[in-house]
Amino acid sequence: MSDSKHDLIQSVLKSLQHDLDVLRKAALETHRSSTSEESKAEGKYDTRGLEASYLAEAQAEQVVQLEESIAKFTKINTDELNGDEPIASGSMIIVSTDENDLAYLMLPAGGGMQLSSQGLDFTVITPDSPVGSALIGRNVGEQVELPQHGSVFISDLW
Repeated sequence: MSDSKHDLIQSVLKSLQHDLDVLRKAALETHRSSTSEESKAEGKYDTRGLEASYLAEAQAEQVVQLEESIAKFTKINTDELNGDEPIASGSMIIVSTDENDLAYLMLPAGGGMQLSSQGLDFTVITPDSPVGSALIGRNVGEQVELPQHGSVFISDLW
């Protein structure tokens, strides 16, 4: 795996780990808040405690989803792709439009992050995103329809 690819993936992983730490703390604090004496209903229309418990539950679910996404990083193919292989998680992809080239990094999480390497600005995409689902499994040389970009040509992959 090239150093730049490794560095990009580690940067995304570090950011996701930070997000997970923040989310865990928020979920714990919300849970404490929902079970504290202050959140007990003061009347039949007082729903603070119930609302806080719903929020705590949703945050706990987000923690689990983020943990699962981070765990998927261990399954990323770290080998360099030779251009004959289909796009998969871990692929660095260049697509050409009529106006310019677009650079993407396909990862299991972190969609939307912007990273720079080798003079290119990469956008992290996931296989579930509209762009990711259009590119996953495709090969260099193929023409693909991408949301907001129309027809593009997959010009490079590594």
